[in-house]
Amino acid sequence: MVLVIHKTSSTEEVRAILRKSRNRRVKAKKGIASFFGKLPRIEDGLKYQKKARNEWK
Repeated sequence: MVLVIHKTSSTEEVRAILRKSRNRRVKAKKGIASFFGKLPRIEDGLKYQKKARNEWK
């Protein structure tokens, strides 16, 4: 999300924009469990990383 605040914005306008952004926040999973299962568990993590980096060449 990008918040656009111009130089000429008043303090009240900035606070209103920030209030709106707080209301839009999505409730995310707490803790490290939200990161599990992001990569396929087909092979070792280091092997997968080396393979992915070699594709860039």
